[in-house]
Amino acid sequence: MFHGYTSFAHDHWFPWLEKQVEEQLQVPFKKLNFPDSNHPKTLAWDQYCDQMIKPVDGMTLVGHSLGCIQVLHYLLQHEVKNVNVLLVSGFDEPIWTLPALDAFTEHPVDYSAILPKIRNVTVISAINDPSVPYPYTLTLARHLHAKFVLMPTGHHFTDAGADKKLPVAFDELKALLQA
Repeated sequence: MFHGYTSFAHDHWFPWLEKQVEEQLQVPFKKLNFPDSNHPKTLAWDQYCDQMIKPVDGMTLVGHSLGCIQVLHYLLQHEVKNVNVLLVSGFDEPIWTLPALDAFTEHPVDYSAILPKIRNVTVISAINDPSVPYPYTLTLARHLHAKFVLMPTGHHFTDAGADKKLPVAFDELKALLQA
């Protein structure tokens, strides 16, 4: 689980998703805790991924927000295949609402290198996301040739108190793993 900007592994719906995956699907689930998520640096996040994730064919990567572009960076940098990917509220280009993150999208993503590595991919967004407006996430989904799920509400899936579960993420992840 790749969290996003200003988040941590124990935030939002991440622990709930971990519990659902491990209990219902009997699949180990690892949540990353990226260094200095309040001031993220691409090199530090790339190095952290290299230390924490062994590249294995058939792995499943889940990203939220900035974690989505980090999932793509990881795929670009490692020789893996048949990877399942679930991305929530992601983007792959500079985003006007979060200019502090432009370094992560400084170079266009080489989808010709990523697409052959992916087995299944689903992208989720909410129509009322103020942090990553859904057209950015839709563009990401199109670049990945992904299934796109647009929720009628949910904001950035980080609302304090209302973000402890995200059933659509579990349902889509379960579908990816069973496909």
